[in-house]
Amino acid sequence: MLSAGIMRIPMKNIFLITILFFTFSVAVSGASEIKLNDIHRPESAILFIVDGLGSSYFYPELIPYGVDGLEISKAVTGNLTFGARIIDIKTPIPSTGQAHSVIFTGFSGANEEIVGYPDATIYDITRRHGFVNLAVMEKGDFQTLRDEQDIILFAQNNSIDEPLISIQANKAPSGVFELMYDWKMKLPEYLEKKKDMEKYSAYNKWGIDAANALAGYMKKNHPAQRFLLTVNVGAIDSGGHNLGEDDYYRLIEYLDRDMYPLYTTANENNIALFFTADHGMSFAAKNARRGGHASGNYAKMLESLRIPLVIMSPNTVSGTIEGKFNQSDLAPTLMSVLDLPNSLAYADGKSINVKNYASIFVKADKEYSVSLWNNGQKVSETSGSELIFAGLPLDTNYTLKAVSADKTHEERLFLDSDKLVRFDSGNGIDLRGIVAIILILVVIIGGLLIIKRIKD
Repeated sequence: MLSAGIMRIPMKNIFLITILFFTFSVAVSGASEIKLNDIHRPESAILFIVDGLGSSYFYPELIPYGVDGLEISKAVTGNLTFGARIIDIKTPIPSTGQAHSVIFTGFSGANEEIVGYPDATIYDITRRHGFVNLAVMEKGDFQTLRDEQDIILFAQNNSIDEPLISIQANKAPSGVFELMYDWKMKLPEYLEKKKDMEKYSAYNKWGIDAANALAGYMKKNHPAQRFLLTVNVGAIDSGGHNLGEDDYYRLIEYLDRDMYPLYTTANENNIALFFTADHGMSFAAKNARRGGHASGNYAKMLESLRIPLVIMSPNTVSGTIEGKFNQSDLAPTLMSVLDLPNSLAYADGKSINVKNYASIFVKADKEYSVSLWNNGQKVSETSGSELIFAGLPLDTNYTLKAVSADKTHEERLFLDSDKLVRFDSGNGIDLRGIVAIILILVVIIGGLLIIKRIKD
């Protein structure tokens, strides 16, 4: 008997669906870029997620409180507040799987299933623009996320005493599988003869060092290959749950120390570094032996909801950024810093203005002659269906004109941030919509045939 909500499709049906998808899908992007000023953008990026790290526990502006309303301990850090730092950003759901899904999709209502949908994640966009997606994750991974990676080193369980590490490779750059395997085998050395807080810290350090080695290897052995490296270290969250309030803040201080080599690698190799968390952590009171974040009073606490977001990149401003932001804003912001269009299919988040210039992304259903105007003067003109005008000064007015044999468009823009402009010739044909309908019909018909056979 098939379990509820699960349809088992024979291999020949899967093969048919695959053929249809690749036959009808829109081709990989070949965007043309026009640089209008000298810009210094990152070549690659590291998305570093600390499981269970609340910004209340180390941001200078914030004070952590227990559920009892009294002030509790706070870490002293020197490396975790570099770059552009967002003061007030919260997760909509302080739960590991859902919060990670929000980070990857830019959708505040995301879940693990949505991560597997076409064009839903940052990884769909980076891959379309020539990146490889790599990951080292101690927590926060799940099957749909692992399938988005070209290769991932991950923990199959949440145990720090007996961690089970595995590798899933889909299309790894040469040498990366071997490097990940080496780091898989190194983990026992990190944990040997350590206990309690030292063991938790060592587990985090292993993940950081593995990620640092991977980033360094890519820059040395694949210097022309852009990459997005996703990292999750899990022992801050585990420590909050199992060791208590006093060890929790000390683990943050050890993380601050152990992060420095990765910070240096990113800074010296033109790699953007995004430092964040899935959710925070709350404690009943000072010296509480266990913390929480997803249930009861814990889930309502600012200490569970407030997360850090610190960005280091050659094209971003430095210093604190005021305002109220949502975790769903992270994915569009990452796209903006990498100068990639925010074409996330389900995102409701908005890009945070951290760049020191703006870009205009043009997406059209056919080729147009596109010109950019400022104060009545033509700034640039080119032809194409997917264009990027990069390096434009912020807080400036522009007019974008697109002309084809049978259609003319004009858009007036105020560049307080990146803008995505879509031009449609109005022929009524939605290729992606047709593809989606075909795939849905194939799955439905296949499922009905299977059900009929089962009944027979």
